[in-house]
Amino acid sequence: MSNAPAGEEWKHMEDATRHYNPEAFEDDLAAARIRIREIRQSPVQLALVDFKGAPLKGLPIEVVQTGSSFLWGEQLWGLDTLFRNGFGHTDRVRHFTRLFTDCLNSANCLTYWTEAPRNDGPKHMEFQGEDRMDGFQSQVDWALQNGLVPKGHPVFWSIDKAYPEWLKRYPIETQWKFIEVRVRNLVARFKGKVKVWDIVNEAMWEAAPKNLPHRHWPHIESLDDICEYVIPVLRWAREEDPDARYVLNDYGMEADPENWIIRDKNGTHITAKMQRDRFTALARRLAAEGAAPDALGMQAHTGSWMTPSEQNAILDDFATGGLPLHYTEFWAKTDALIKAGLDPKTAEEMRAEYVANTLTIAFAHPSVEAFYFWGEMGASFGFSQDHNSVGGPSSSNTPTATYHRVRQLLQNEWRTRASLVTDEAGRVDFRGFHGDYALRYKTASGLSYGEPFRVTPGQTGLLTLRIHKP
Repeated sequence: MSNAPAGEEWKHMEDATRHYNPEAFEDDLAAARIRIREIRQSPVQLALVDFKGAPLKGLPIEVVQTGSSFLWGEQLWGLDTLFRNGFGHTDRVRHFTRLFTDCLNSANCLTYWTEAPRNDGPKHMEFQGEDRMDGFQSQVDWALQNGLVPKGHPVFWSIDKAYPEWLKRYPIETQWKFIEVRVRNLVARFKGKVKVWDIVNEAMWEAAPKNLPHRHWPHIESLDDICEYVIPVLRWAREEDPDARYVLNDYGMEADPENWIIRDKNGTHITAKMQRDRFTALARRLAAEGAAPDALGMQAHTGSWMTPSEQNAILDDFATGGLPLHYTEFWAKTDALIKAGLDPKTAEEMRAEYVANTLTIAFAHPSVEAFYFWGEMGASFGFSQDHNSVGGPSSSNTPTATYHRVRQLLQNEWRTRASLVTDEAGRVDFRGFHGDYALRYKTASGLSYGEPFRVTPGQTGLLTLRIHKP
């Protein structure tokens, strides 16, 4: 008997697999790989001299990239749950740490003012007067101790489940005083440690604080009402830490949900393209008022998968806002593949390739400067995506095909390592991905030495390194 899908199952198969066709996408991906070389690498010329300034000729060296200037990250909900429930020193956490740091360089640390009351999530002040920052502190400390760039999520989110109930009993003027304290205290406490913040979350779909009592999802606010609360939140944050980067984060702007029409309270059909245009208009409006964020955040909870050309077109659209772009909460589900009758192993292999293609297109786009997963990578090496799971990870911590494919890209294909020998002038040339490097060599006695340097976008000229070479 044939196992081929039929009828409705075949339609699901077609819908799912049209976004997984390596041969059809090869031209787009080949062009993306060329752009990656053009925009993510720079030519480098090093001159190696001794402490007297004499060139070191004929010296064998290793050029090793130790860090990427592009941020690749994942959220820490499961790890936070473990920390807060006393499991921070378990083998599960040790294995999670090793797998996380072997692949990624940034951690999305979570601190909601509150989040779905009675849900065991990373809340800051569910009850008035409490100050529960230990969980967030643990996440940030964990990230810093492991050489990761901490990102904070979110500073402010105007939605019922994230807006404390106790706050709503005050008049709006008093609410704003508490909001200012929340913003200032959070950013000030982690100044110099948290380098990136999702400053305002989901303003394109949610009510402004003054309109929360009348929230009707989707609550499509005017740009005037959005600016009215985004601007002061940004101002307070920048006054406390002008060196951090602040991202406006939102969702539902890449693709329309399948078989679902979204209408606002007036009956208007809301589309992803409409929201994308409003989002970029908001970015230009904020810039005109001298209050631009540092980047636009795309959650990329797209549900259905998209082709490389579709992804490229959407990124070009977002870029019209005139700001860098961050993928902030990416996931790629395999539900449609499983529903179509594929076995889980095959579905996971297809997802791994789809995720790799998505990362390739993102890394090749000049406006994109960060890419964060939302449970995708954690689930790929044993962590549950169930936010209510106290246990957090499974006991296996066995990486999936997606983890291995992503790690191959980030740690091998998009990292520079070269064995070189200096010429008569003590110089070497190479082309390297942007980020931190170590120049490694051995002395005549066989001792190993290293000298740090950086490769930056637009880098030109000769970089001279004065090194010890007895």
